[in-house]
Amino acid sequence: MLQAELDMLVLRAQQGDEPALLLLFQHYQPALVQFAYRLLRDNSLAQDAVQNAWLKILINLRGLDNPGVFKSWIYRAVKWSATDLLRQLQIQQERSSGLAVEELVDENCEPQDSLMAALQGLPADEYQAIYLFYFAQLTVVEIALVQEVAVGTVKTRLFRAKAKLKVLLENEDEY
Repeated sequence: MLQAELDMLVLRAQQGDEPALLLLFQHYQPALVQFAYRLLRDNSLAQDAVQNAWLKILINLRGLDNPGVFKSWIYRAVKWSATDLLRQLQIQQERSSGLAVEELVDENCEPQDSLMAALQGLPADEYQAIYLFYFAQLTVVEIALVQEVAVGTVKTRLFRAKAKLKVLLENEDEY
């Protein structure tokens, strides 16, 4: 779908047009679930995070002033929803068994290849920037909105992440 079509759908959805909202949902849902999965590394948690994000999006949709930022807005909503879920899980796990959320997430995730293993070794902010840029195909400006940082910070994170990945993948080839 073209950006102009998506903007029109957002405007129609803001006015209460349910078919437009359904089209937006169908267009963005797979990518949002994949993004949430990359953050949480658990399919059911990713589904929950995206569902919670959509609920917040529906509540606040009329307040969105610029339909052109809808994409970065919904990715940010998913990021915060995933963060909230991780926080809730961590509290529950610490109360019941003392396991950290990172241990729980790592149990559910086996790296499929060397690139995925290298990506998972990046700091969270760099991993998120790389994922959003290359996999979700957001622009640097959109990533800045999602991560709530300056554009220059996003560029720095992408640069550092690519440099780290290059070193990790080159070192792996030597063995």
